[in-house]
Amino acid sequence: MLASGNVLPVKISPPLLRPMAYRVLSKKYGLNIKSDGLAALSEFVGNTFGMDWKRSPDTLQFLENFACVWRQQERSLFVDRQGALEVIDEIKERNKIARDERPKPLSKVKNVSIDKFLEPKSERSAADGHSSSSPPAMGTPELDEGANSAEEQKEDYLDWKEYFKIVNASDQLKFKYDPMKMQLVPQPDRKGEANIFNLPALQSYLSLFRTRYYLVRDRVMRNENFQNSDSFNPLSSMVAMQQQLQSDEQPLASQSMTITHIKNLIGRDGQNFLLLGLLRINSKGNWSLEDPSGTVEIDISQAIPTTGSYYVPGNFVLAEGIYFTAGNRFHVSSMTHPPGERRQTTLSAIGNLDLLGVHSSSHSGYVPRLDKDLKIRLHLLEKELVDHRFVILGGDIFLDQLATMEALDKVFTRLNEDPPILIVLQGSFSSVPVHASLSSKTTTLSSHYKNNFDTLATLLARFENIIQHTMLVFVPGVNDPWKSMISRGAAYAWPQNPVPSFFTQKIDKVCKNVIWASNPTKIAYVSQEICIARDDLSQRLKRHQVEFPSLEDAKQQELNDLKDQFHAQMTIDSTSIHELFKSKDQLPAKVKESRKVVKTLLDQGHLSPFATDIRPIVWDLDHALTLYPIPSTLVLCDTTTSAFDLTYNGCKTVNPGKFINGRRLRYVEYRPASKKATQEEIYF
Repeated sequence: MLASGNVLPVKISPPLLRPMAYRVLSKKYGLNIKSDGLAALSEFVGNTFGMDWKRSPDTLQFLENFACVWRQQERSLFVDRQGALEVIDEIKERNKIARDERPKPLSKVKNVSIDKFLEPKSERSAADGHSSSSPPAMGTPELDEGANSAEEQKEDYLDWKEYFKIVNASDQLKFKYDPMKMQLVPQPDRKGEANIFNLPALQSYLSLFRTRYYLVRDRVMRNENFQNSDSFNPLSSMVAMQQQLQSDEQPLASQSMTITHIKNLIGRDGQNFLLLGLLRINSKGNWSLEDPSGTVEIDISQAIPTTGSYYVPGNFVLAEGIYFTAGNRFHVSSMTHPPGERRQTTLSAIGNLDLLGVHSSSHSGYVPRLDKDLKIRLHLLEKELVDHRFVILGGDIFLDQLATMEALDKVFTRLNEDPPILIVLQGSFSSVPVHASLSSKTTTLSSHYKNNFDTLATLLARFENIIQHTMLVFVPGVNDPWKSMISRGAAYAWPQNPVPSFFTQKIDKVCKNVIWASNPTKIAYVSQEICIARDDLSQRLKRHQVEFPSLEDAKQQELNDLKDQFHAQMTIDSTSIHELFKSKDQLPAKVKESRKVVKTLLDQGHLSPFATDIRPIVWDLDHALTLYPIPSTLVLCDTTTSAFDLTYNGCKTVNPGKFINGRRLRYVEYRPASKKATQEEIYF
């Protein structure tokens, strides 16, 4: 509790406060106080409690509260200046909230002594000149108790609408990873510091892959295979770990692994190592691995990668092999992606940070966190909302085509009978890139683009239930302005801004609740985090995947063996071709493809796991593309692959595919209460 009233501030030397702080913080709570942290505490105590800080019990109470808040936030054992200032700010916020919520004394009982309240009720009534049968006056304890119970019931009630929010890429809180403290630190909002061209800072580019590396390394070191560093089984541990991940077996202690920094390879010729680094092409045109400590060229001619994932430049990989000082080259024997992690495990490790900033406000001195009791209550509330459903339409809703308008008419007619709480429409909303040129002699492409949205507004005006009770979310694509004016629909910087308001004025007037979202965007729904991304990821992964020579040789050898087996079998009997080529894994090719895409994405923990020359990104908004922790549900609209619905590490991933496929239109109905998605089709 902070001291009230005016006090004369004094300047306290940190050594004077050290005995009291040591007695409370160190001996009682086991915290180590740094000199700068002690200076911050001394400055606050002197300004708050004044000359009587030694004799005041409020000083000890403040130190107790300081230690409790420090422990609640799961900070490190070392009390430094930055952490001390953040905790002091949070204590001020809590005291301010407590003062605001404290009930004010009623005017009628303000001058009544406490002895009056200790007298029997009948005596108080007689002394005040009232009979005992008269009704109690306003402000008596009976009415106050009823009012308090009503207020408590009101506080216990949770409205799901207060925990339902669309968070665009530019609105997400930015956190920086501190490798010394091994924790995420909120960054101040730089919107006011942006220059006239809205260019990101160069420092953001320098820390781009460094931050990704630390987040991946932090997750890897929590894996059970990396907990015991006493034993390391080289040249086989990577393959064994991958087999255990696929078969869900418990890891063996004898197969624990240790990660070595690249700078520590120097002078250790012919030894086995396990490296975690960024896979990219160096200036010589050869493959290399890079971490914050250095870079090493790698030889993948004999490397055997684990199956079930894509390997592209820009991936963070675990590479096992032998280092030779001759040529300063690391010869890779096996390679895999970092092991994934469930959402709840990551949240517990980072102290339940509210990375979307939905449940509490955030500023430079306050770290928003998810309350554990509130999380449980929200989860129970979510299970009760069984009627809520999201409708997610497929990608490429070309509003400039008549068939698309007919398809939307069919969908809205069906949904208008029982409108969902959310409908997601995903671009591109034009079949051609919108840029500054004429589509005819008198009409520009931008005017034509605006007319298409006006036509959609006219169509929506016919469906009263949808425009009154449903939230419409528009996610842009590659052909939508303004990025397409430069790229002509080619690779553009991600994330993408919402469709400009110049084109959407009529829809905003017709619809009661419409959100023009960024690409990607995130939805906070009660206890879930739903990420929606419109990107043809599968095609880009196939185009840039790494070719391993040993893997190509193995495929050719397997093909030759099958041919020999086929000719030998045909000379004996007429065995069915399905029996002849029967393998351990007979999953359809579409299922295998979708699993590879999802596993690559979630293991990398990023929506764009590519080098910046393959997929440019906005440096300052890279945190909006990070999947750390992985979301509860990921809607990945990829029109270059088939629709799928699968779950990996507790993250449900859904791809609605292309909106119109022939004479069929596709959309997905998702129910958050049960986390079930159904693929719907309508023939038109």
